[in-house]
Amino acid sequence: MRIRERTLTILLVLSLVANVFLLAVVLMPSDDLSPALSRPGEADPLPTATVAPLLPVEAVENGSAASMQAPVILQKIEVDRGGPFFYEEMTEEGAMVNVSVEVVPGRGRVLVQTTPLMGITFQDAANLAVVVAANRSRADLTENDIIFSIQGPEDISEIDGPSAGALMAALLLSVLENIPLNESVTVTGTIDEDGKIGPVGGILEKAEAARRGGKTLLILSDENNQVCDYHEGTRSFGGLRISRQWPPIVDSKEYIEENLGIRVKYVNTLDDLLADLRAPAPDPAA
Repeated sequence: MRIRERTLTILLVLSLVANVFLLAVVLMPSDDLSPALSRPGEADPLPTATVAPLLPVEAVENGSAASMQAPVILQKIEVDRGGPFFYEEMTEEGAMVNVSVEVVPGRGRVLVQTTPLMGITFQDAANLAVVVAANRSRADLTENDIIFSIQGPEDISEIDGPSAGALMAALLLSVLENIPLNESVTVTGTIDEDGKIGPVGGILEKAEAARRGGKTLLILSDENNQVCDYHEGTRSFGGLRISRQWPPIVDSKEYIEENLGIRVKYVNTLDDLLADLRAPAPDPAA
């Protein structure tokens, strides 16, 4: 019994102490509140969004946009469900996509709109193309948005890869420096920070796509000057037939011009590329 009485006494004392503490907090002057707390109705107002007026686009002779077709590689997965088993086979073929750039008043953003979806590598290539073009032209694009638009075939799920980097840089420069473009020419190649045109894959498929698209000249990187021409040979040994493939290395320009019927030219820098993409001057006599 004595233990229970002591316990009750201790609980009663603790309850009295807690009540005194709460009473002191309630009676404390409101000015002593921590600065991190705010009274109801005295919170800092949230900033309101203001819409800046649109500035007129500076007029240039060829407008504020440029476009050109570029060859790309499409990867398709075909599923064969014959019999109890099925397997997937990936095929590659060349196709042409429309690439355009537009310079509009904005906040220095690089925007990419693709149909179908866009991959991360393609976005990186667009950002680098803008940096290279701005450095070469010494243009201040902090008050402009650069919008790239790519329109591809509807039967593919994604557009990705850096192979349109050189073309995107050239398109932007054509707008910034008012350079007319030759629509019968196309290019495939990467771009680096120094304006060097880099190699890409799928050269033969892209050349065939460019020819089907009506292009007369395909511009490649100097580093794409060789291509593999696969040959197949068959031999018979005692009733067995053995097939063998070997890839001889040939000059890309010679092979494509002879077998695919489209002219090829190698370039090394962005300046070389612009010289070949520029539309020929009109004939005064005409």
